[in-house]
Amino acid sequence: MRDTHINDDRQWYDTADIQQVYDLLTRAGAESIWVKRLVPNNNSKQQIFLGNDPSDLAFLPLGTPWYTDPKSQKKKAGPLLIRIPVPWRWVTPDGEFGAPNANMCFYPQYPEVRFSGFLKGCEEAPSELLSESKRGHEEGRCLFFGTVREADGGKKHVVALVVGAPSPAARYVLNMPTFEKGHVCPVVFQGQRKPGEFSVLENALLGIIGKKIIPWRLRNDGSIDKPYVAPNAPGLTLEAELGVGENAIPGPDFDIWELKAIKQPSLERRSNHRVTLFTPQPDMGWITGQSQADFVLRYGHISGTDENGDPNEYYFTSGDINRPGEDKDGAKLNLRLVGFTDAKHFNPNGMIALYDKQTGDLAAGWSYLKLLEHWQRKHNRAAYVPYLREKEDGKITVEFGPLVTLGISTSFGLFLQAFQDGKAVYDPGDKITLKDGKWTPHSRSQFRINLKDITAIYQEVKEVDLRNPDTPQGEE
Repeated sequence: MRDTHINDDRQWYDTADIQQVYDLLTRAGAESIWVKRLVPNNNSKQQIFLGNDPSDLAFLPLGTPWYTDPKSQKKKAGPLLIRIPVPWRWVTPDGEFGAPNANMCFYPQYPEVRFSGFLKGCEEAPSELLSESKRGHEEGRCLFFGTVREADGGKKHVVALVVGAPSPAARYVLNMPTFEKGHVCPVVFQGQRKPGEFSVLENALLGIIGKKIIPWRLRNDGSIDKPYVAPNAPGLTLEAELGVGENAIPGPDFDIWELKAIKQPSLERRSNHRVTLFTPQPDMGWITGQSQADFVLRYGHISGTDENGDPNEYYFTSGDINRPGEDKDGAKLNLRLVGFTDAKHFNPNGMIALYDKQTGDLAAGWSYLKLLEHWQRKHNRAAYVPYLREKEDGKITVEFGPLVTLGISTSFGLFLQAFQDGKAVYDPGDKITLKDGKWTPHSRSQFRINLKDITAIYQEVKEVDLRNPDTPQGEE
């Protein structure tokens, strides 16, 4: 393994200014740049603290979480640890070098997310500045990093570099308006506005609120479908109006915000509405070896018949499920939250489970690791934007309103707690129809929450009126 970070006199990482940092990372493809000022215990042995929950790093292309029992020679088990891989490349003046073992270590009980494995296996790593046996205890080093999107808009990776405490770039960080001690901070370069604020999204929304818009969809390849009248048209129209292509890949939609279009009866007041959080398919249980149609036939209910009275349509909805404490006559499944104690204490091998009411067998389950993989990508900052859908003279329009609700700083543990408390719910809408002798499925596996209950999944909720954004409407 080669290391050009050997501490000769005045290496580049001790002389780099913020312009060199910007040039190196943007030439490598970074769209925006973040920084963490490092403290003495941020090194290859003690890891680098980056946040309290994986969703704090939703702007990074985090991979599939995995878990093994902690190794400990002591009688008391070590801390619960979930590892999340991240595609990471170190950047130097000599080029880019992959760090194949880079991963985020999520400790739910603290909670903390720490960066680890960033030196191992890398051809040219910043060992001089991050190795525990070298300058890895130097306070004031700065880790700069940003996400690179591939040309096809799909898979992403992270590019990063480290500068020494004596460097001009490290001193620049201390004077940034966005700098917060101990936090990952967006980098502001001279002449730029402060990024990461709601004002970025606010200005974009001001350009579309109050207008009657024909629904449309902007695909990732730049093509357009207009008019577009599917049930998800309002959400895709909101993204399209803000220049966001169809969001097939989980991740923040606009700037650092995830956009949620919320149907309302009026744009002059806030009304409750059930919000879809995410739509993962089960990865455990009987269903994983069966077709969706087989599952709905077994556990759903008849919702349509032909002229002979024979079933030609089945639905699987929340009415087919007993939640804890329920015993509905027609329900064939019992819902359970397995391996959960509280928001900071849960078994990574746990799951949200649907058990067959008669046999007790697992019919379908969502492992916590599967759910975490979805949660870590989407939900740290969300903007709930109201809309009206109208039809006049055969023409459908949507209009977005000014009463926006912001959810800031969530965690996977909060989601599980909200589910335990009955605020977040599994609300399926799976349907099968008989066509030409074959069952055609329409799957809608969704977890939802009422807008009035989102305080259960965010540490901070703000209500904003875009007509007068400086006047708080309400804050939790």
